[in-house]
Amino acid sequence: MRTVATATFDDLTMIGSWLCESDRVELAATRDPDDYVSLAKDAMKGKHRYVVLDDARPVMAFGAIRSGPGAVVVWGFKTERGWPAVPLATRYIKSTMIPSLLDAGFKRANCLVHSCNQASIKWLVHMGFTPKASMVGVGAHGEDMLLYEWLANAQRQRHA
Repeated sequence: MRTVATATFDDLTMIGSWLCESDRVELAATRDPDDYVSLAKDAMKGKHRYVVLDDARPVMAFGAIRSGPGAVVVWGFKTERGWPAVPLATRYIKSTMIPSLLDAGFKRANCLVHSCNQASIKWLVHMGFTPKASMVGVGAHGEDMLLYEWLANAQRQRHA
């Protein structure tokens, strides 16, 4: 059975140590994907950090970290066993995380994604994110990265 819980440091290091290949590639553009301890420490900085457990085994982590007034950076990573957890994480984000962020005064979310990560790009668009900027050659090895943005006001207009 899959459930969502508040992520612990142990959950985050476990998932970070068994990253799926697409998340390893994406993280490698901005950090050492093998340094899962610093990845977990960075994720722990946010109050909004969650884990999907599959039969009590952590398989996916996601969350948001304050980046400025009214803004957060959203993040997520998973193991190869984390792919089936994406629909549950999506439902949780829509039903619980977004309302919690809005209640806390956050109206904008940004996410940096590797230009080759079509699954993440498709998911971000599904969640209401729009492309904000293309950053050519900014990754650690010269990869192109894309900045996607979610605005609360744009979502209200989209559903009106």
